[in-house]
Amino acid sequence: MKSLAKFWSLGFLVMLVATSGCMTWVAKPEDMSGVYNKPTIIGAPTIIITNLSDKRRDTKLVGRISALNLATETPVNVIITNRIASKLRDAGFNIQKVELTGFESKSDRIAVLKRKGGKMLFTGSLDHFFIASSDAILEAAKGRVSFRVDILDDRGNSLFYGRYTARTEKHLGLDGGPGCERLIEETIQATVNKLLNDTQFQQFLLKAR
Repeated sequence: MKSLAKFWSLGFLVMLVATSGCMTWVAKPEDMSGVYNKPTIIGAPTIIITNLSDKRRDTKLVGRISALNLATETPVNVIITNRIASKLRDAGFNIQKVELTGFESKSDRIAVLKRKGGKMLFTGSLDHFFIASSDAILEAAKGRVSFRVDILDDRGNSLFYGRYTARTEKHLGLDGGPGCERLIEETIQATVNKLLNDTQFQQFLLKAR
């Protein structure tokens, strides 16, 4: 029975490689970049947002299932940032995005905030994002994410700071690449939900409006 399971496990890997055309499955989750093109909400405060700095050792990969590497077409830190921005827009804020490296001094970041005329600057870092399973048939694939959020005012004071960890788990079985794609999507969304469902963050948004 164990050897049969291993046979199916090998077959799963072969199927993934065949469908992806190489040893990396590149997922294409919606990046929500259109949020920055929405009309201005008159009278609403503006949040200046920058991509979560990707602090991971390998910024290209988001996971590995058996011998198959997992990646995303758009960098995963950008997708997470844009989805958070979309939720902030839904909460009644205007959103502008700026490109920062993550190595700027606090004074430089505040100068950007003032130049853009925003009420606050949303920054943070993606410290870990990885989905792993050594055998897609015999064990569930598990995703783990850790990230930080730091929101500053125009004097450099931290208005909100939070550290978060999100987890997902899914038995892929013979779902192949599409199953991997769904798990990547679920892990990204779990990351966004972790922040948006935090009662302290919700209270901060209510006061900030």
